[in-house]
Amino acid sequence: MKTALRRAGWHIRCANLHILRSVAVLLLTACAGRPDHFYTLNTLPAAASATSSTPTVQVRLHVTVPALVDRAAMVLSTSKNGIAIHEHERWATPLADQVSQTLARDIERRRSDILIGDRGFDQAESAPITVKVDIVRMSAQQNGRATLEAHWRIVDKSVGQDELGSDSFDAPLPADGYAALAIAYSQALSALADRLALGLHRR
Repeated sequence: MKTALRRAGWHIRCANLHILRSVAVLLLTACAGRPDHFYTLNTLPAAASATSSTPTVQVRLHVTVPALVDRAAMVLSTSKNGIAIHEHERWATPLADQVSQTLARDIERRRSDILIGDRGFDQAESAPITVKVDIVRMSAQQNGRATLEAHWRIVDKSVGQDELGSDSFDAPLPADGYAALAIAYSQALSALADRLALGLHRR
């Protein structure tokens, strides 16, 4: 009797182990079946200005983005107080770097006399202009709009300029897709670049 019970127990343990292995295989298969997709922001307008010239104005740009969205995975709003983090829909490089680089190139497309960097220009004959941009909100909802709210400060000691500004910029997000989110954020950054380019006085 005891031998039979031991055999039955052994069969049950083997069956449970088989079930656990099967579940593990299914989970691994499910994960492998969902590949990651990667996205980038784009400089707008796509083509450089035909009236390009040698840059004569040096600008140092500093940009910050909200910690909530500064992650590899894309973040979408689901309600007023809810968000969804999409682990398989990811930014190709850190979002803060993409925002800073895209905004810099956007401004240069609008002002061919400007050269933007994120460090000091050691060999500069005059101190560069400093532009500090604090993006305080960056949110989007599928089939809605992508919104970017920013505060900025432009300091140009050579002309005694210290200008503060803030505004919200948005773009439609009509498509139910993640590539549309990257496009919408690119459009919002383009609108911000329009404002910053106007605030940089020509010399």
